[in-house]
Amino acid sequence: MVILNMCDFCSYERCDCDAQPTLADRLNLDNLDSAQKSFVVACDKYRSPVDVLKERFHDPNL
Repeated sequence: MVILNMCDFCSYERCDCDAQPTLADRLNLDNLDSAQKSFVVACDKYRSPVDVLKERFHDPNL
C-alpha cells in the first residue's frame, strides 16, 4: 500500500495553515513504516495547487 501525504500536494505550508489533519496512523494499518504514520490523509484546509492556478487563470483582474 502506498500512502501519500496530502501536505506534499497542498498550496499551504503545514506549519502555517492551522489545519486539523487526520494522520495515517489513525488508519491502524500494520504495514506502515514510521515515516508514513505522520502523513496527512485527510485535512480540513487542503487547497489544491491546481485549483489555485485555475482561479488565477480565470481571474479577469490578472
